[in-house]
Amino acid sequence: MKNRKVGIALRSVPFLTLAFAAAVAVSLMQFSGSRSAHAAATEDDENEYGVLLAAPGVEETFAYCSGCHSERIVAQQGLTRDGWIEILEWMVEEQGMGEIEEPDLTLILDYLATHYNEDRPNFPRSKSN
Repeated sequence: MKNRKVGIALRSVPFLTLAFAAAVAVSLMQFSGSRSAHAAATEDDENEYGVLLAAPGVEETFAYCSGCHSERIVAQQGLTRDGWIEILEWMVEEQGMGEIEEPDLTLILDYLATHYNEDRPNFPRSKSN
């Protein structure tokens, strides 16, 4: 009986991975028609960090985040500093991301908490906004 439960649990892992990938794909499709206010304002001056706001910490944030996923996923979030800490911990524990060492961790958290927090000052807007 114990082996059967393990077998069932292991078979559900690919489903959960597929469900997560599908959720990310849907988010990216919805996001693809959007752009940040910053990107719209500097459309002629292409930002080397994609849609992320150019500010102290963007280089480190882009480097760590875009190694696994689009920077657009970062830009659409609206989290408190504690929320960003939790999601980074989840990525390390559940997604296999390497831990971010200091001083990069503080720099990235400062950047995210300032520019992609709950009030979402740099949330990508549609062209009509």
